[in-house]
Amino acid sequence: MSQPIRVLFVCLGNICRSPLAEVVVKAEAEEKGLSEVFHFESAGTGNWHVGGSADPRSASKALDKGLSLEHHRAQQITQRNIEDWDIFVAMDSDNQRNLIALGAKPEQVLMMRAYEDLDLAPDVPDPYYGGAHGFEDAYQMLKNNAQGLLDDLMENHVR
Repeated sequence: MSQPIRVLFVCLGNICRSPLAEVVVKAEAEEKGLSEVFHFESAGTGNWHVGGSADPRSASKALDKGLSLEHHRAQQITQRNIEDWDIFVAMDSDNQRNLIALGAKPEQVLMMRAYEDLDLAPDVPDPYYGGAHGFEDAYQMLKNNAQGLLDDLMENHVR
């Protein structure tokens, strides 16, 4: 078996959206028998929360959905470690631009919400400053795009 494809979910601080995306898509991949095909992690473009846990509201939302962020520790994606990853999944267009500025090739950077109605905004809004409903909305966006993302990865990125 070849090495798994290394997929990194990226948001700003790696405590809200990207860790939730990581566990949502990982669970979907496990359900489809694709655990050996991919290695999923998440990171932030900023360093404010490095080493910290997931936001309690994200962790609570994950638990509500039968997922766990208990072992999550925030990490930062930098120019130094950009080459460690095959594919980046950006939570919003700011993260997409930041990843490319760090050295990711544009074709390596996918948008998390690229797999639903194109009339909708392409970003998963940051729920950090919003109420609990923002975390439910983020979860639904991630869940609604998880299968499309996996299909895209399987079709266009599996060696």
